[in-house]
Amino acid sequence: MSKKERLEKIRKFVTDFEIGRQEEIVEHLRKSGLTATQATVSRDIKELGIVKTPLKDNSYIYELPKTKSASLKLVEKNVLSSEILDNMLNLKLVPGSTAFVKNQIVEAFSEVIFSIVSDDDTILMIVRDKAKAPEVLETIKNW
Repeated sequence: MSKKERLEKIRKFVTDFEIGRQEEIVEHLRKSGLTATQATVSRDIKELGIVKTPLKDNSYIYELPKTKSASLKLVEKNVLSSEILDNMLNLKLVPGSTAFVKNQIVEAFSEVIFSIVSDDDTILMIVRDKAKAPEVLETIKNW
């Protein structure tokens, strides 16, 4: 089987099932009559642009890149709580999801944000205008 066919099998498998480990993909390929190592699957995942997406139960699944609207729904699923203090917004998120959410926020509000800091489960945004803080938070809540 060619590389193109292997990539298509991986793409379909990741789309059809909740896959959390590369070894599951290797096993699926084996059942399909293909031999592939975990290292090969890892390279294929990168080539396909497949990402690991955090879930609320602190597990992860592989997914194909999302469209913009689907990505925003993913942001909404990962924001657990929020709070405003003056011109600062604090978001508590599912651990491991801040990099993705931060990218979406920066893309949507780059003109409004003075600075944004994140760790594994929290994002702190400082907006330039205190009056914009509630508007930014409301937009994020409606994603």
